[in-house]
Amino acid sequence: AYIREKKPSFKIDILDCEALALSYDQIKKYLDGFKPDVVAITMTTPAYEHVIHVADIAKSLNKKISIIVGGPHPTALPEETLAEKNIDFAIMGEGEITLLELLEHIEMGGANYDQIKGLAYKDIPGKIKKNEKRDLIQNLDSLPFPAKDILPINNYYLPATKRITGGVSTNMITSRGCPFNCTFCMAKTVWGRQTRFRSIKNVVDEIEDMIKKYNVVDFTFHDEFFTANRSRVLEFCNEIKKRGINIKWFCQARCGTVDEEMLKIMKRAGCEKIGFGFESGDENILKLMQKSNDLSKAKESADLCKKVGIKVVGAFIIGYPGETKKTIMKTIKFAKQINPDTAAFFIAIPYPGTELFRLAMEKNYIKKPINWKEFAPLSNQMPPMQIPNITPSELVALKKKAYRSFYLRPRYIVKKLSEIRKLSDLTSLIGGLNLFRRVLKTNK
Repeated sequence: AYIREKKPSFKIDILDCEALALSYDQIKKYLDGFKPDVVAITMTTPAYEHVIHVADIAKSLNKKISIIVGGPHPTALPEETLAEKNIDFAIMGEGEITLLELLEHIEMGGANYDQIKGLAYKDIPGKIKKNEKRDLIQNLDSLPFPAKDILPINNYYLPATKRITGGVSTNMITSRGCPFNCTFCMAKTVWGRQTRFRSIKNVVDEIEDMIKKYNVVDFTFHDEFFTANRSRVLEFCNEIKKRGINIKWFCQARCGTVDEEMLKIMKRAGCEKIGFGFESGDENILKLMQKSNDLSKAKESADLCKKVGIKVVGAFIIGYPGETKKTIMKTIKFAKQINPDTAAFFIAIPYPGTELFRLAMEKNYIKKPINWKEFAPLSNQMPPMQIPNITPSELVALKKKAYRSFYLRPRYIVKKLSEIRKLSDLTSLIGGLNLFRRVLKTNK
C-alpha cells in the first residue's frame, strides 16, 4: 500500500501463496503470466526453504528479475541470506521506506545502492554489502491502510484456537515494538523495543473500512503487547462503542497488565478472547527466559478474564535450556491449574535475532549444518536444539503428553461440549480437534 501510494505508476500485485494453497507449479504459472521485474518476498525462518524455492522459480523464468527478501530472518542474518545465489537484496528492519527507495533505484538502472539505509545487497562482483541501519518509523499514522483489495480476503479465517464467529476475519496491528526482552522472542528483530502506537482514530477508521468493504466480523490484533497502555485500551474501547461498531476481536496481553474494570470495558467493546504467554510453570525457567511473569499474577490474569466472560488462550514453552523433565511437568501442571480455554505447547525454537539463538550457537545446541526446516513449529522435523538433560525425541514425547494431559481431561471435554450454542461453536470445536490430531502426528 505504501509503494502504491508513493509510486502509483508501479504495477503491483500480491500473491498470498499460503492463503490460496498454491503449489510451486501454480506459482510458476502465475509469475510467467505476470512477468514481474521485481519479486519481493517476506522471509520468516520457518518459511526459509519455501522462499528460496520461489526465488529459484522466478530466476528460472527470467534471470534479470530482482529478488528482494525482508522480514525477521534476513534482518537477523542478512549476509547468510544473501549467500543464496538467487537472492539479490535483503531489507533489514521495517521495510516500507527501504523498499520504496530500492524500487526507485532499480527503476533508474540500479546505481548507488550503498545510499539506501536498511539494505544489504550484492554488488556487481557479487560481494555482499550491508548498509547502515534505518531509523524506526515514528508516525505510524503516516502509513496507508494495508492493500487488502489485492488480497484474497475471503480466504482468511482464524485458526480454531482464535476463531470467534466463523465469519470473515482479518489481522491488524495497532502498534509496533515491545519494551520487554524475552530471550526467545523475535518481535524486536524487525520492530525494535521502542513501542510506537497508531492513533485510536486511525485504528478505528481502518476497522470501519474493513467492515464496509469486506464485511469483516472477526479481528485479530497482532500487537505484541496490546495492553501496554491502559488508557489507550480504554480509549479504543470507548471509540468502538461511540461509533456503534459491532465486532468480535482477539488480542495479546501480558500477565499482570489487566484488571477487572478494564476487562469489562474490553468485553463490552467486543473482546472475546485474550492470548497470554504464560510460557512456564517454573520460576527459575521464567528467569532464564527473562520473562518477568509472576505465577500468581498469571493465574490472577486468567481468572479475571474468565470472571468477565473473556476466553483465555494460553501459550507455553517447553525445552528451554536449563529445563528438566521435572520443570516441564511443572509447566503441564500449571497449565491445568490456570485452565485456559485453549492451550498451545511449543518446543523452544532458537530463532535468529533472539538471545536464545545466540546462546544456542555459543553452546553448540544447534546441529550443523543448520536445517531451517526444523524451525517450523508443526513440521515433521525433529526440534533444532539439543539441550542438556533432555533429548529431542523426549521433548517431542513430553509435548504430546502435555496436549493429552490438558485436552483429554473429562472435565475439560464436558465443559467444551456444554459451551456449544451455535454452528460456529461446533465448527470451532471440530477445528480444534483436527489441530489436536495434527499436533500428535508431528515430530514436534
